[in-house]
Amino acid sequence: MRVIAGKWRSMPLVAPKGAATRPTTDRVKESMFNLIPHSLSGVVVDLFAGSGALGIEALSRGAERAIFVDRDGRALRTIRDNLMRVQGLAQAELWQSHWRQAIEQLYNMGDTLAYVFVDPPYAERLWQPVLEALPADRIIGGVVCELPKEMELPDVINDFAKVKYRVYGDIAIALYEPVLGNRDKGDDHA
Repeated sequence: MRVIAGKWRSMPLVAPKGAATRPTTDRVKESMFNLIPHSLSGVVVDLFAGSGALGIEALSRGAERAIFVDRDGRALRTIRDNLMRVQGLAQAELWQSHWRQAIEQLYNMGDTLAYVFVDPPYAERLWQPVLEALPADRIIGGVVCELPKEMELPDVINDFAKVKYRVYGDIAIALYEPVLGNRDKGDDHA
C-alpha cells in the first residue's frame, strides 16, 4: 500500500494488524480519486479510516486538513504512524469515535467539508445510514463510498444524488454530491 499521487507520491503506508481493517487497494484508491478533481483543497474526512490511506491520499493531493475517524485505537495508532511517515501529522485530526458521534461533532464544528470518504466494515452495511446523517449543506464536493459491487444503493439518499458509479473487480465506487433545495421544493407544496 502506498500514496498514489501528489507531494507524497510512492510513500509506503502500513495497515493495522488484525482482521478489523480491510485496507483499500492501491488500484481501487487510484480509481476512486480519478472520480474527483485531481487537485483537492479544503477539509476532508476519512470516516472508518482504518489505515488512513484515503485521507493521506487527499492530503498528498492538496487538501489542507484531514479528519480521520475510527473507533479502533489500533487503527488510530497506525494512522498516526502513517502520518508521521509522510510528515503530515500537522494537517490531521485523529478522532477515536463512533461514526454517528463524529458526524454530530462535524456538524457542531460548522466547517465546510470538501469530501467525505466512506468505507465502513462491509458486514455493517452503513453507507445509506451515513449518507442520511451527513449534513449535505456542509459538503461542497461530495461523499465517496467504497462498497461491494453486489450492494445496491439508491440514486438519491436524503440530500445526496449518485453522480458517478464504477465497478473495479469485486469493489464498487459511488460518488454522491449534495443536491440542496430538495426539501425546500417539497416544502413549497405543503
